[in-house]
Amino acid sequence: MSPKHPQKGRFVVFEGIDGSGTTTQCRMLSQRLRNAGRTVWTTSEPTGGPIGRVLRDILSGRLSAAPETVAYLFAADRSDHLLGTRGIIERLDAGELVVCDRYKHSSLAYQSVENDPRLVADLNRRFVDPDILFFVDVPASVGEQRISSRARREIYERIAFQEQVRSRYLELLADESRFRVEILDGSGTQAAIAEKIWLVLHEASIL
Repeated sequence: MSPKHPQKGRFVVFEGIDGSGTTTQCRMLSQRLRNAGRTVWTTSEPTGGPIGRVLRDILSGRLSAAPETVAYLFAADRSDHLLGTRGIIERLDAGELVVCDRYKHSSLAYQSVENDPRLVADLNRRFVDPDILFFVDVPASVGEQRISSRARREIYERIAFQEQVRSRYLELLADESRFRVEILDGSGTQAAIAEKIWLVLHEASIL
């Protein structure tokens, strides 16, 4: 079981398949929080650190790596993201609100398609849980339509793969009891989704 974080700050995570709109919602929420006077750190995975940069090269297809290697690299990048200087734990200790675009459930959903799910779970077991996770849910066909104009696809941006990832996410989150999970209909307008997120955070006393 993953440990709960004892820090003073709050930890909000967004998850979803490619094209679901998690990055947009992270940006919109962070800006609204700052406008409300909150101290917010907006971050994402893979990170911009050295391991994260290698992962981005793998995802873009510029580098090649075995699926198991990718799973280990994501865990290493996440460990540094949490424990490094001015990382998630340090900022939570300082009372900041951390908003993260993708976290360990991305590994549990994506990497378990091509690896033994038990391996991926073991690699991520010790990482702290968020206070709340928003899953922006869209069918793989909608995600595919949204990313169709991208000049270059990442290695996971294939509709059959995304369908497996979405199924894995929904299976994982249906069984999640350690923290609050909100599944959002990602087919609505950006503004409507953002307002739902804001209301949920108020209801959950995150704000």
